[in-house]
Amino acid sequence: MKRMQKWGLLLAMSALIMILLAACGGENKATNEGGEGSSAPGSASPSPEVIEETPEPSPTVRTVTTLAGTVDIPANPERIVLTYDDDVDHFLALGLKPVAAPLYDRDDNINGYLPYLADQLEGMGTFPLSTDFEPIVAAEPDLLVAGYHHREVLTELQKIAPTVYFEWDVDWRKTHLEMGRLLNLEEKAKSNVDAFNAEMEITKTYVADAIGDEPVAFIKVRQNQLELYGGPGTGSSASFILYDLLGLTPVKDAATDTWGAQFSLESFTGLEAEHLFLLVQGNDENAALVDDLLSNELYKNVPAIQKGQVYKVNSYPWERGGPIVFTEGMKQIREMIKP
Repeated sequence: MKRMQKWGLLLAMSALIMILLAACGGENKATNEGGEGSSAPGSASPSPEVIEETPEPSPTVRTVTTLAGTVDIPANPERIVLTYDDDVDHFLALGLKPVAAPLYDRDDNINGYLPYLADQLEGMGTFPLSTDFEPIVAAEPDLLVAGYHHREVLTELQKIAPTVYFEWDVDWRKTHLEMGRLLNLEEKAKSNVDAFNAEMEITKTYVADAIGDEPVAFIKVRQNQLELYGGPGTGSSASFILYDLLGLTPVKDAATDTWGAQFSLESFTGLEAEHLFLLVQGNDENAALVDDLLSNELYKNVPAIQKGQVYKVNSYPWERGGPIVFTEGMKQIREMIKP
C-alpha cells in the first residue's frame, strides 16, 4: 500500500513538472516570435509619421538699394536693356546678355557693336544713344540699367521698367562689384576682379623690368590734333592703367591736375618720352598725322621714336571698358613692350 502511494506521489510530481515545462516553453516561443517582429495584434509599436516639408518658392522680386534709391527688381531678369554701351562688357562678364544697348557708332564698330565683343553680341538690339525712350520701350525690358547719360531722367525710366543706375568710375572694379551685388552675382563679380588683378600683377612686374623708371607718354590723336594725357590720379583710363595701376613714370610735360591737354607739334619735338603710347581716333587725317610724327625728321630726336618704342593702341581699354577688355589689355601690354 505504501509502495502504491509512493508511486502515485511520483506520478503526480512528474505530471506537475511536465505542466510547468510546457508553460515555460509557450512563454519562450511567444517571446522569440515577438523579438522577430511577429507579435499579437495591438502590441506592435506604431511607425513614425513622415512629414514632407514643402520647399518655399524662390522669390521673384528682390529689393535693392542703388544710387537712385530703393527699387524692386526681378530676381532673375530675362530682358535687360542697357543705356550705356560700356556696361555691355560688365554684363557679359557676369554671364548676362542684354536684349538691347546703345549703338556703338565709332569708326571701328562691327554691325553697331563694340568691336572686341561683336562675336558675342550677335542678335542683340541696338538704338541711338539719346533720351528718346521709344526704342527702349519697344525692347520690352524687365530691368533697365542706366548709365551717366541718363542720370537726369531716371524717374522717366522707372515708369518703363525697374531701373538701377551705376555711376562711371575710372576704377571699373568698383562698378563691377556693385553690379554683382545688385544682381545677386557677387561671387562671379569677385572672380572677374580677381582674374584681372592677377594679370595686372604679372604685367606690373613685367613692365618694372622692361621699362623701370623711364618716362612714358600717352597721346591721343583726334581732329588732327594731339592730346597729351595726364599723370597718376588725373581720371583717364589711360593714366589709370599706366600710372595708377602699373606704377610707370609719366613724362614731365604730363598734367597733374587734369586728364589731359592739347599738345602742340612744336612741343612734341621736345618730348622726352622713352616710351610712347599712341591712340589714333577717327579719320584718315589723324592716321596721316601719326605717320608724319613717326617719319618726319623734325621728330626723330624723340627718344621713343629713336628706339622704336612707340605703341599704337585702340580705344579699349585705354579710354574705357570693363573686366573683359581690361584683363585682355594687361596681356596686350606685355606683348607690345619688349624687355
